[in-house]
Amino acid sequence: MKKIIFIAACTFMFGCNSEKDDVAKKDEGKAPETKVDLPAKMSYPGTPAVGNPENIAKVMNFNMDFIAGKMDNIGSYFADSIQVVFADGTDMNTVRDSMVAVMKAWRGSMDSAKQSYISAIAIDNKDLNHEWVFQWIDETHFYKDGKKEHVIYHEDYRMEKGKIRQVYQYGQAVPVKK
Repeated sequence: MKKIIFIAACTFMFGCNSEKDDVAKKDEGKAPETKVDLPAKMSYPGTPAVGNPENIAKVMNFNMDFIAGKMDNIGSYFADSIQVVFADGTDMNTVRDSMVAVMKAWRGSMDSAKQSYISAIAIDNKDLNHEWVFQWIDETHFYKDGKKEHVIYHEDYRMEKGKIRQVYQYGQAVPVKK
C-alpha cells in the first residue's frame, strides 16, 4: 500500500513539473514584462511589443515589386495619405496618387535594381495603436545615365489597416573594400 501511495505521489509531482516545463517552454524567448524607469524621456512615447509578421510580408512585397519594376499595382500598398522622409532628407507628405507618380518616376530612371534583405522585424506601439515594420536592406540601383548607387538602408514603415502610412528611410554608403 505504501508503494502505491509513493508511486501516486511521484506521478503527481512529476506531472505538475511537466506542466510547469510546458509553460516555461511556451514562454521561452519572451522578454520579461518588467517596468523599467528609463533615464531619458522619449519624444515618441509608448511601450514597444512584437508586432504582426504579416506586415513584414506586405512591406517585402512592396519592395520586391518596386525593385522588379512592377509598378502597375504599387499604389495598392499605400494608405490614402502617406508621409515619406527619404534618406537624403526629402520629406513628402502627400496622397497616394502623388506618391505613386514619384515612385514610378524614380524607378523609371533606372535600368534595373537589385535588393537583398538583411533583416526585418514587426514592432507595435500598443499605447499609440501604431504598427511598424523595421527593415534593413542592401540595395543597388543602376540608372539609365550610367550612375550606379549601392546603399544599405534602414527603413521604418508605419502600417495603418494593412497599408503603408509613413516611411522613414536612413541610408549608409557601402564601405569601400581595401
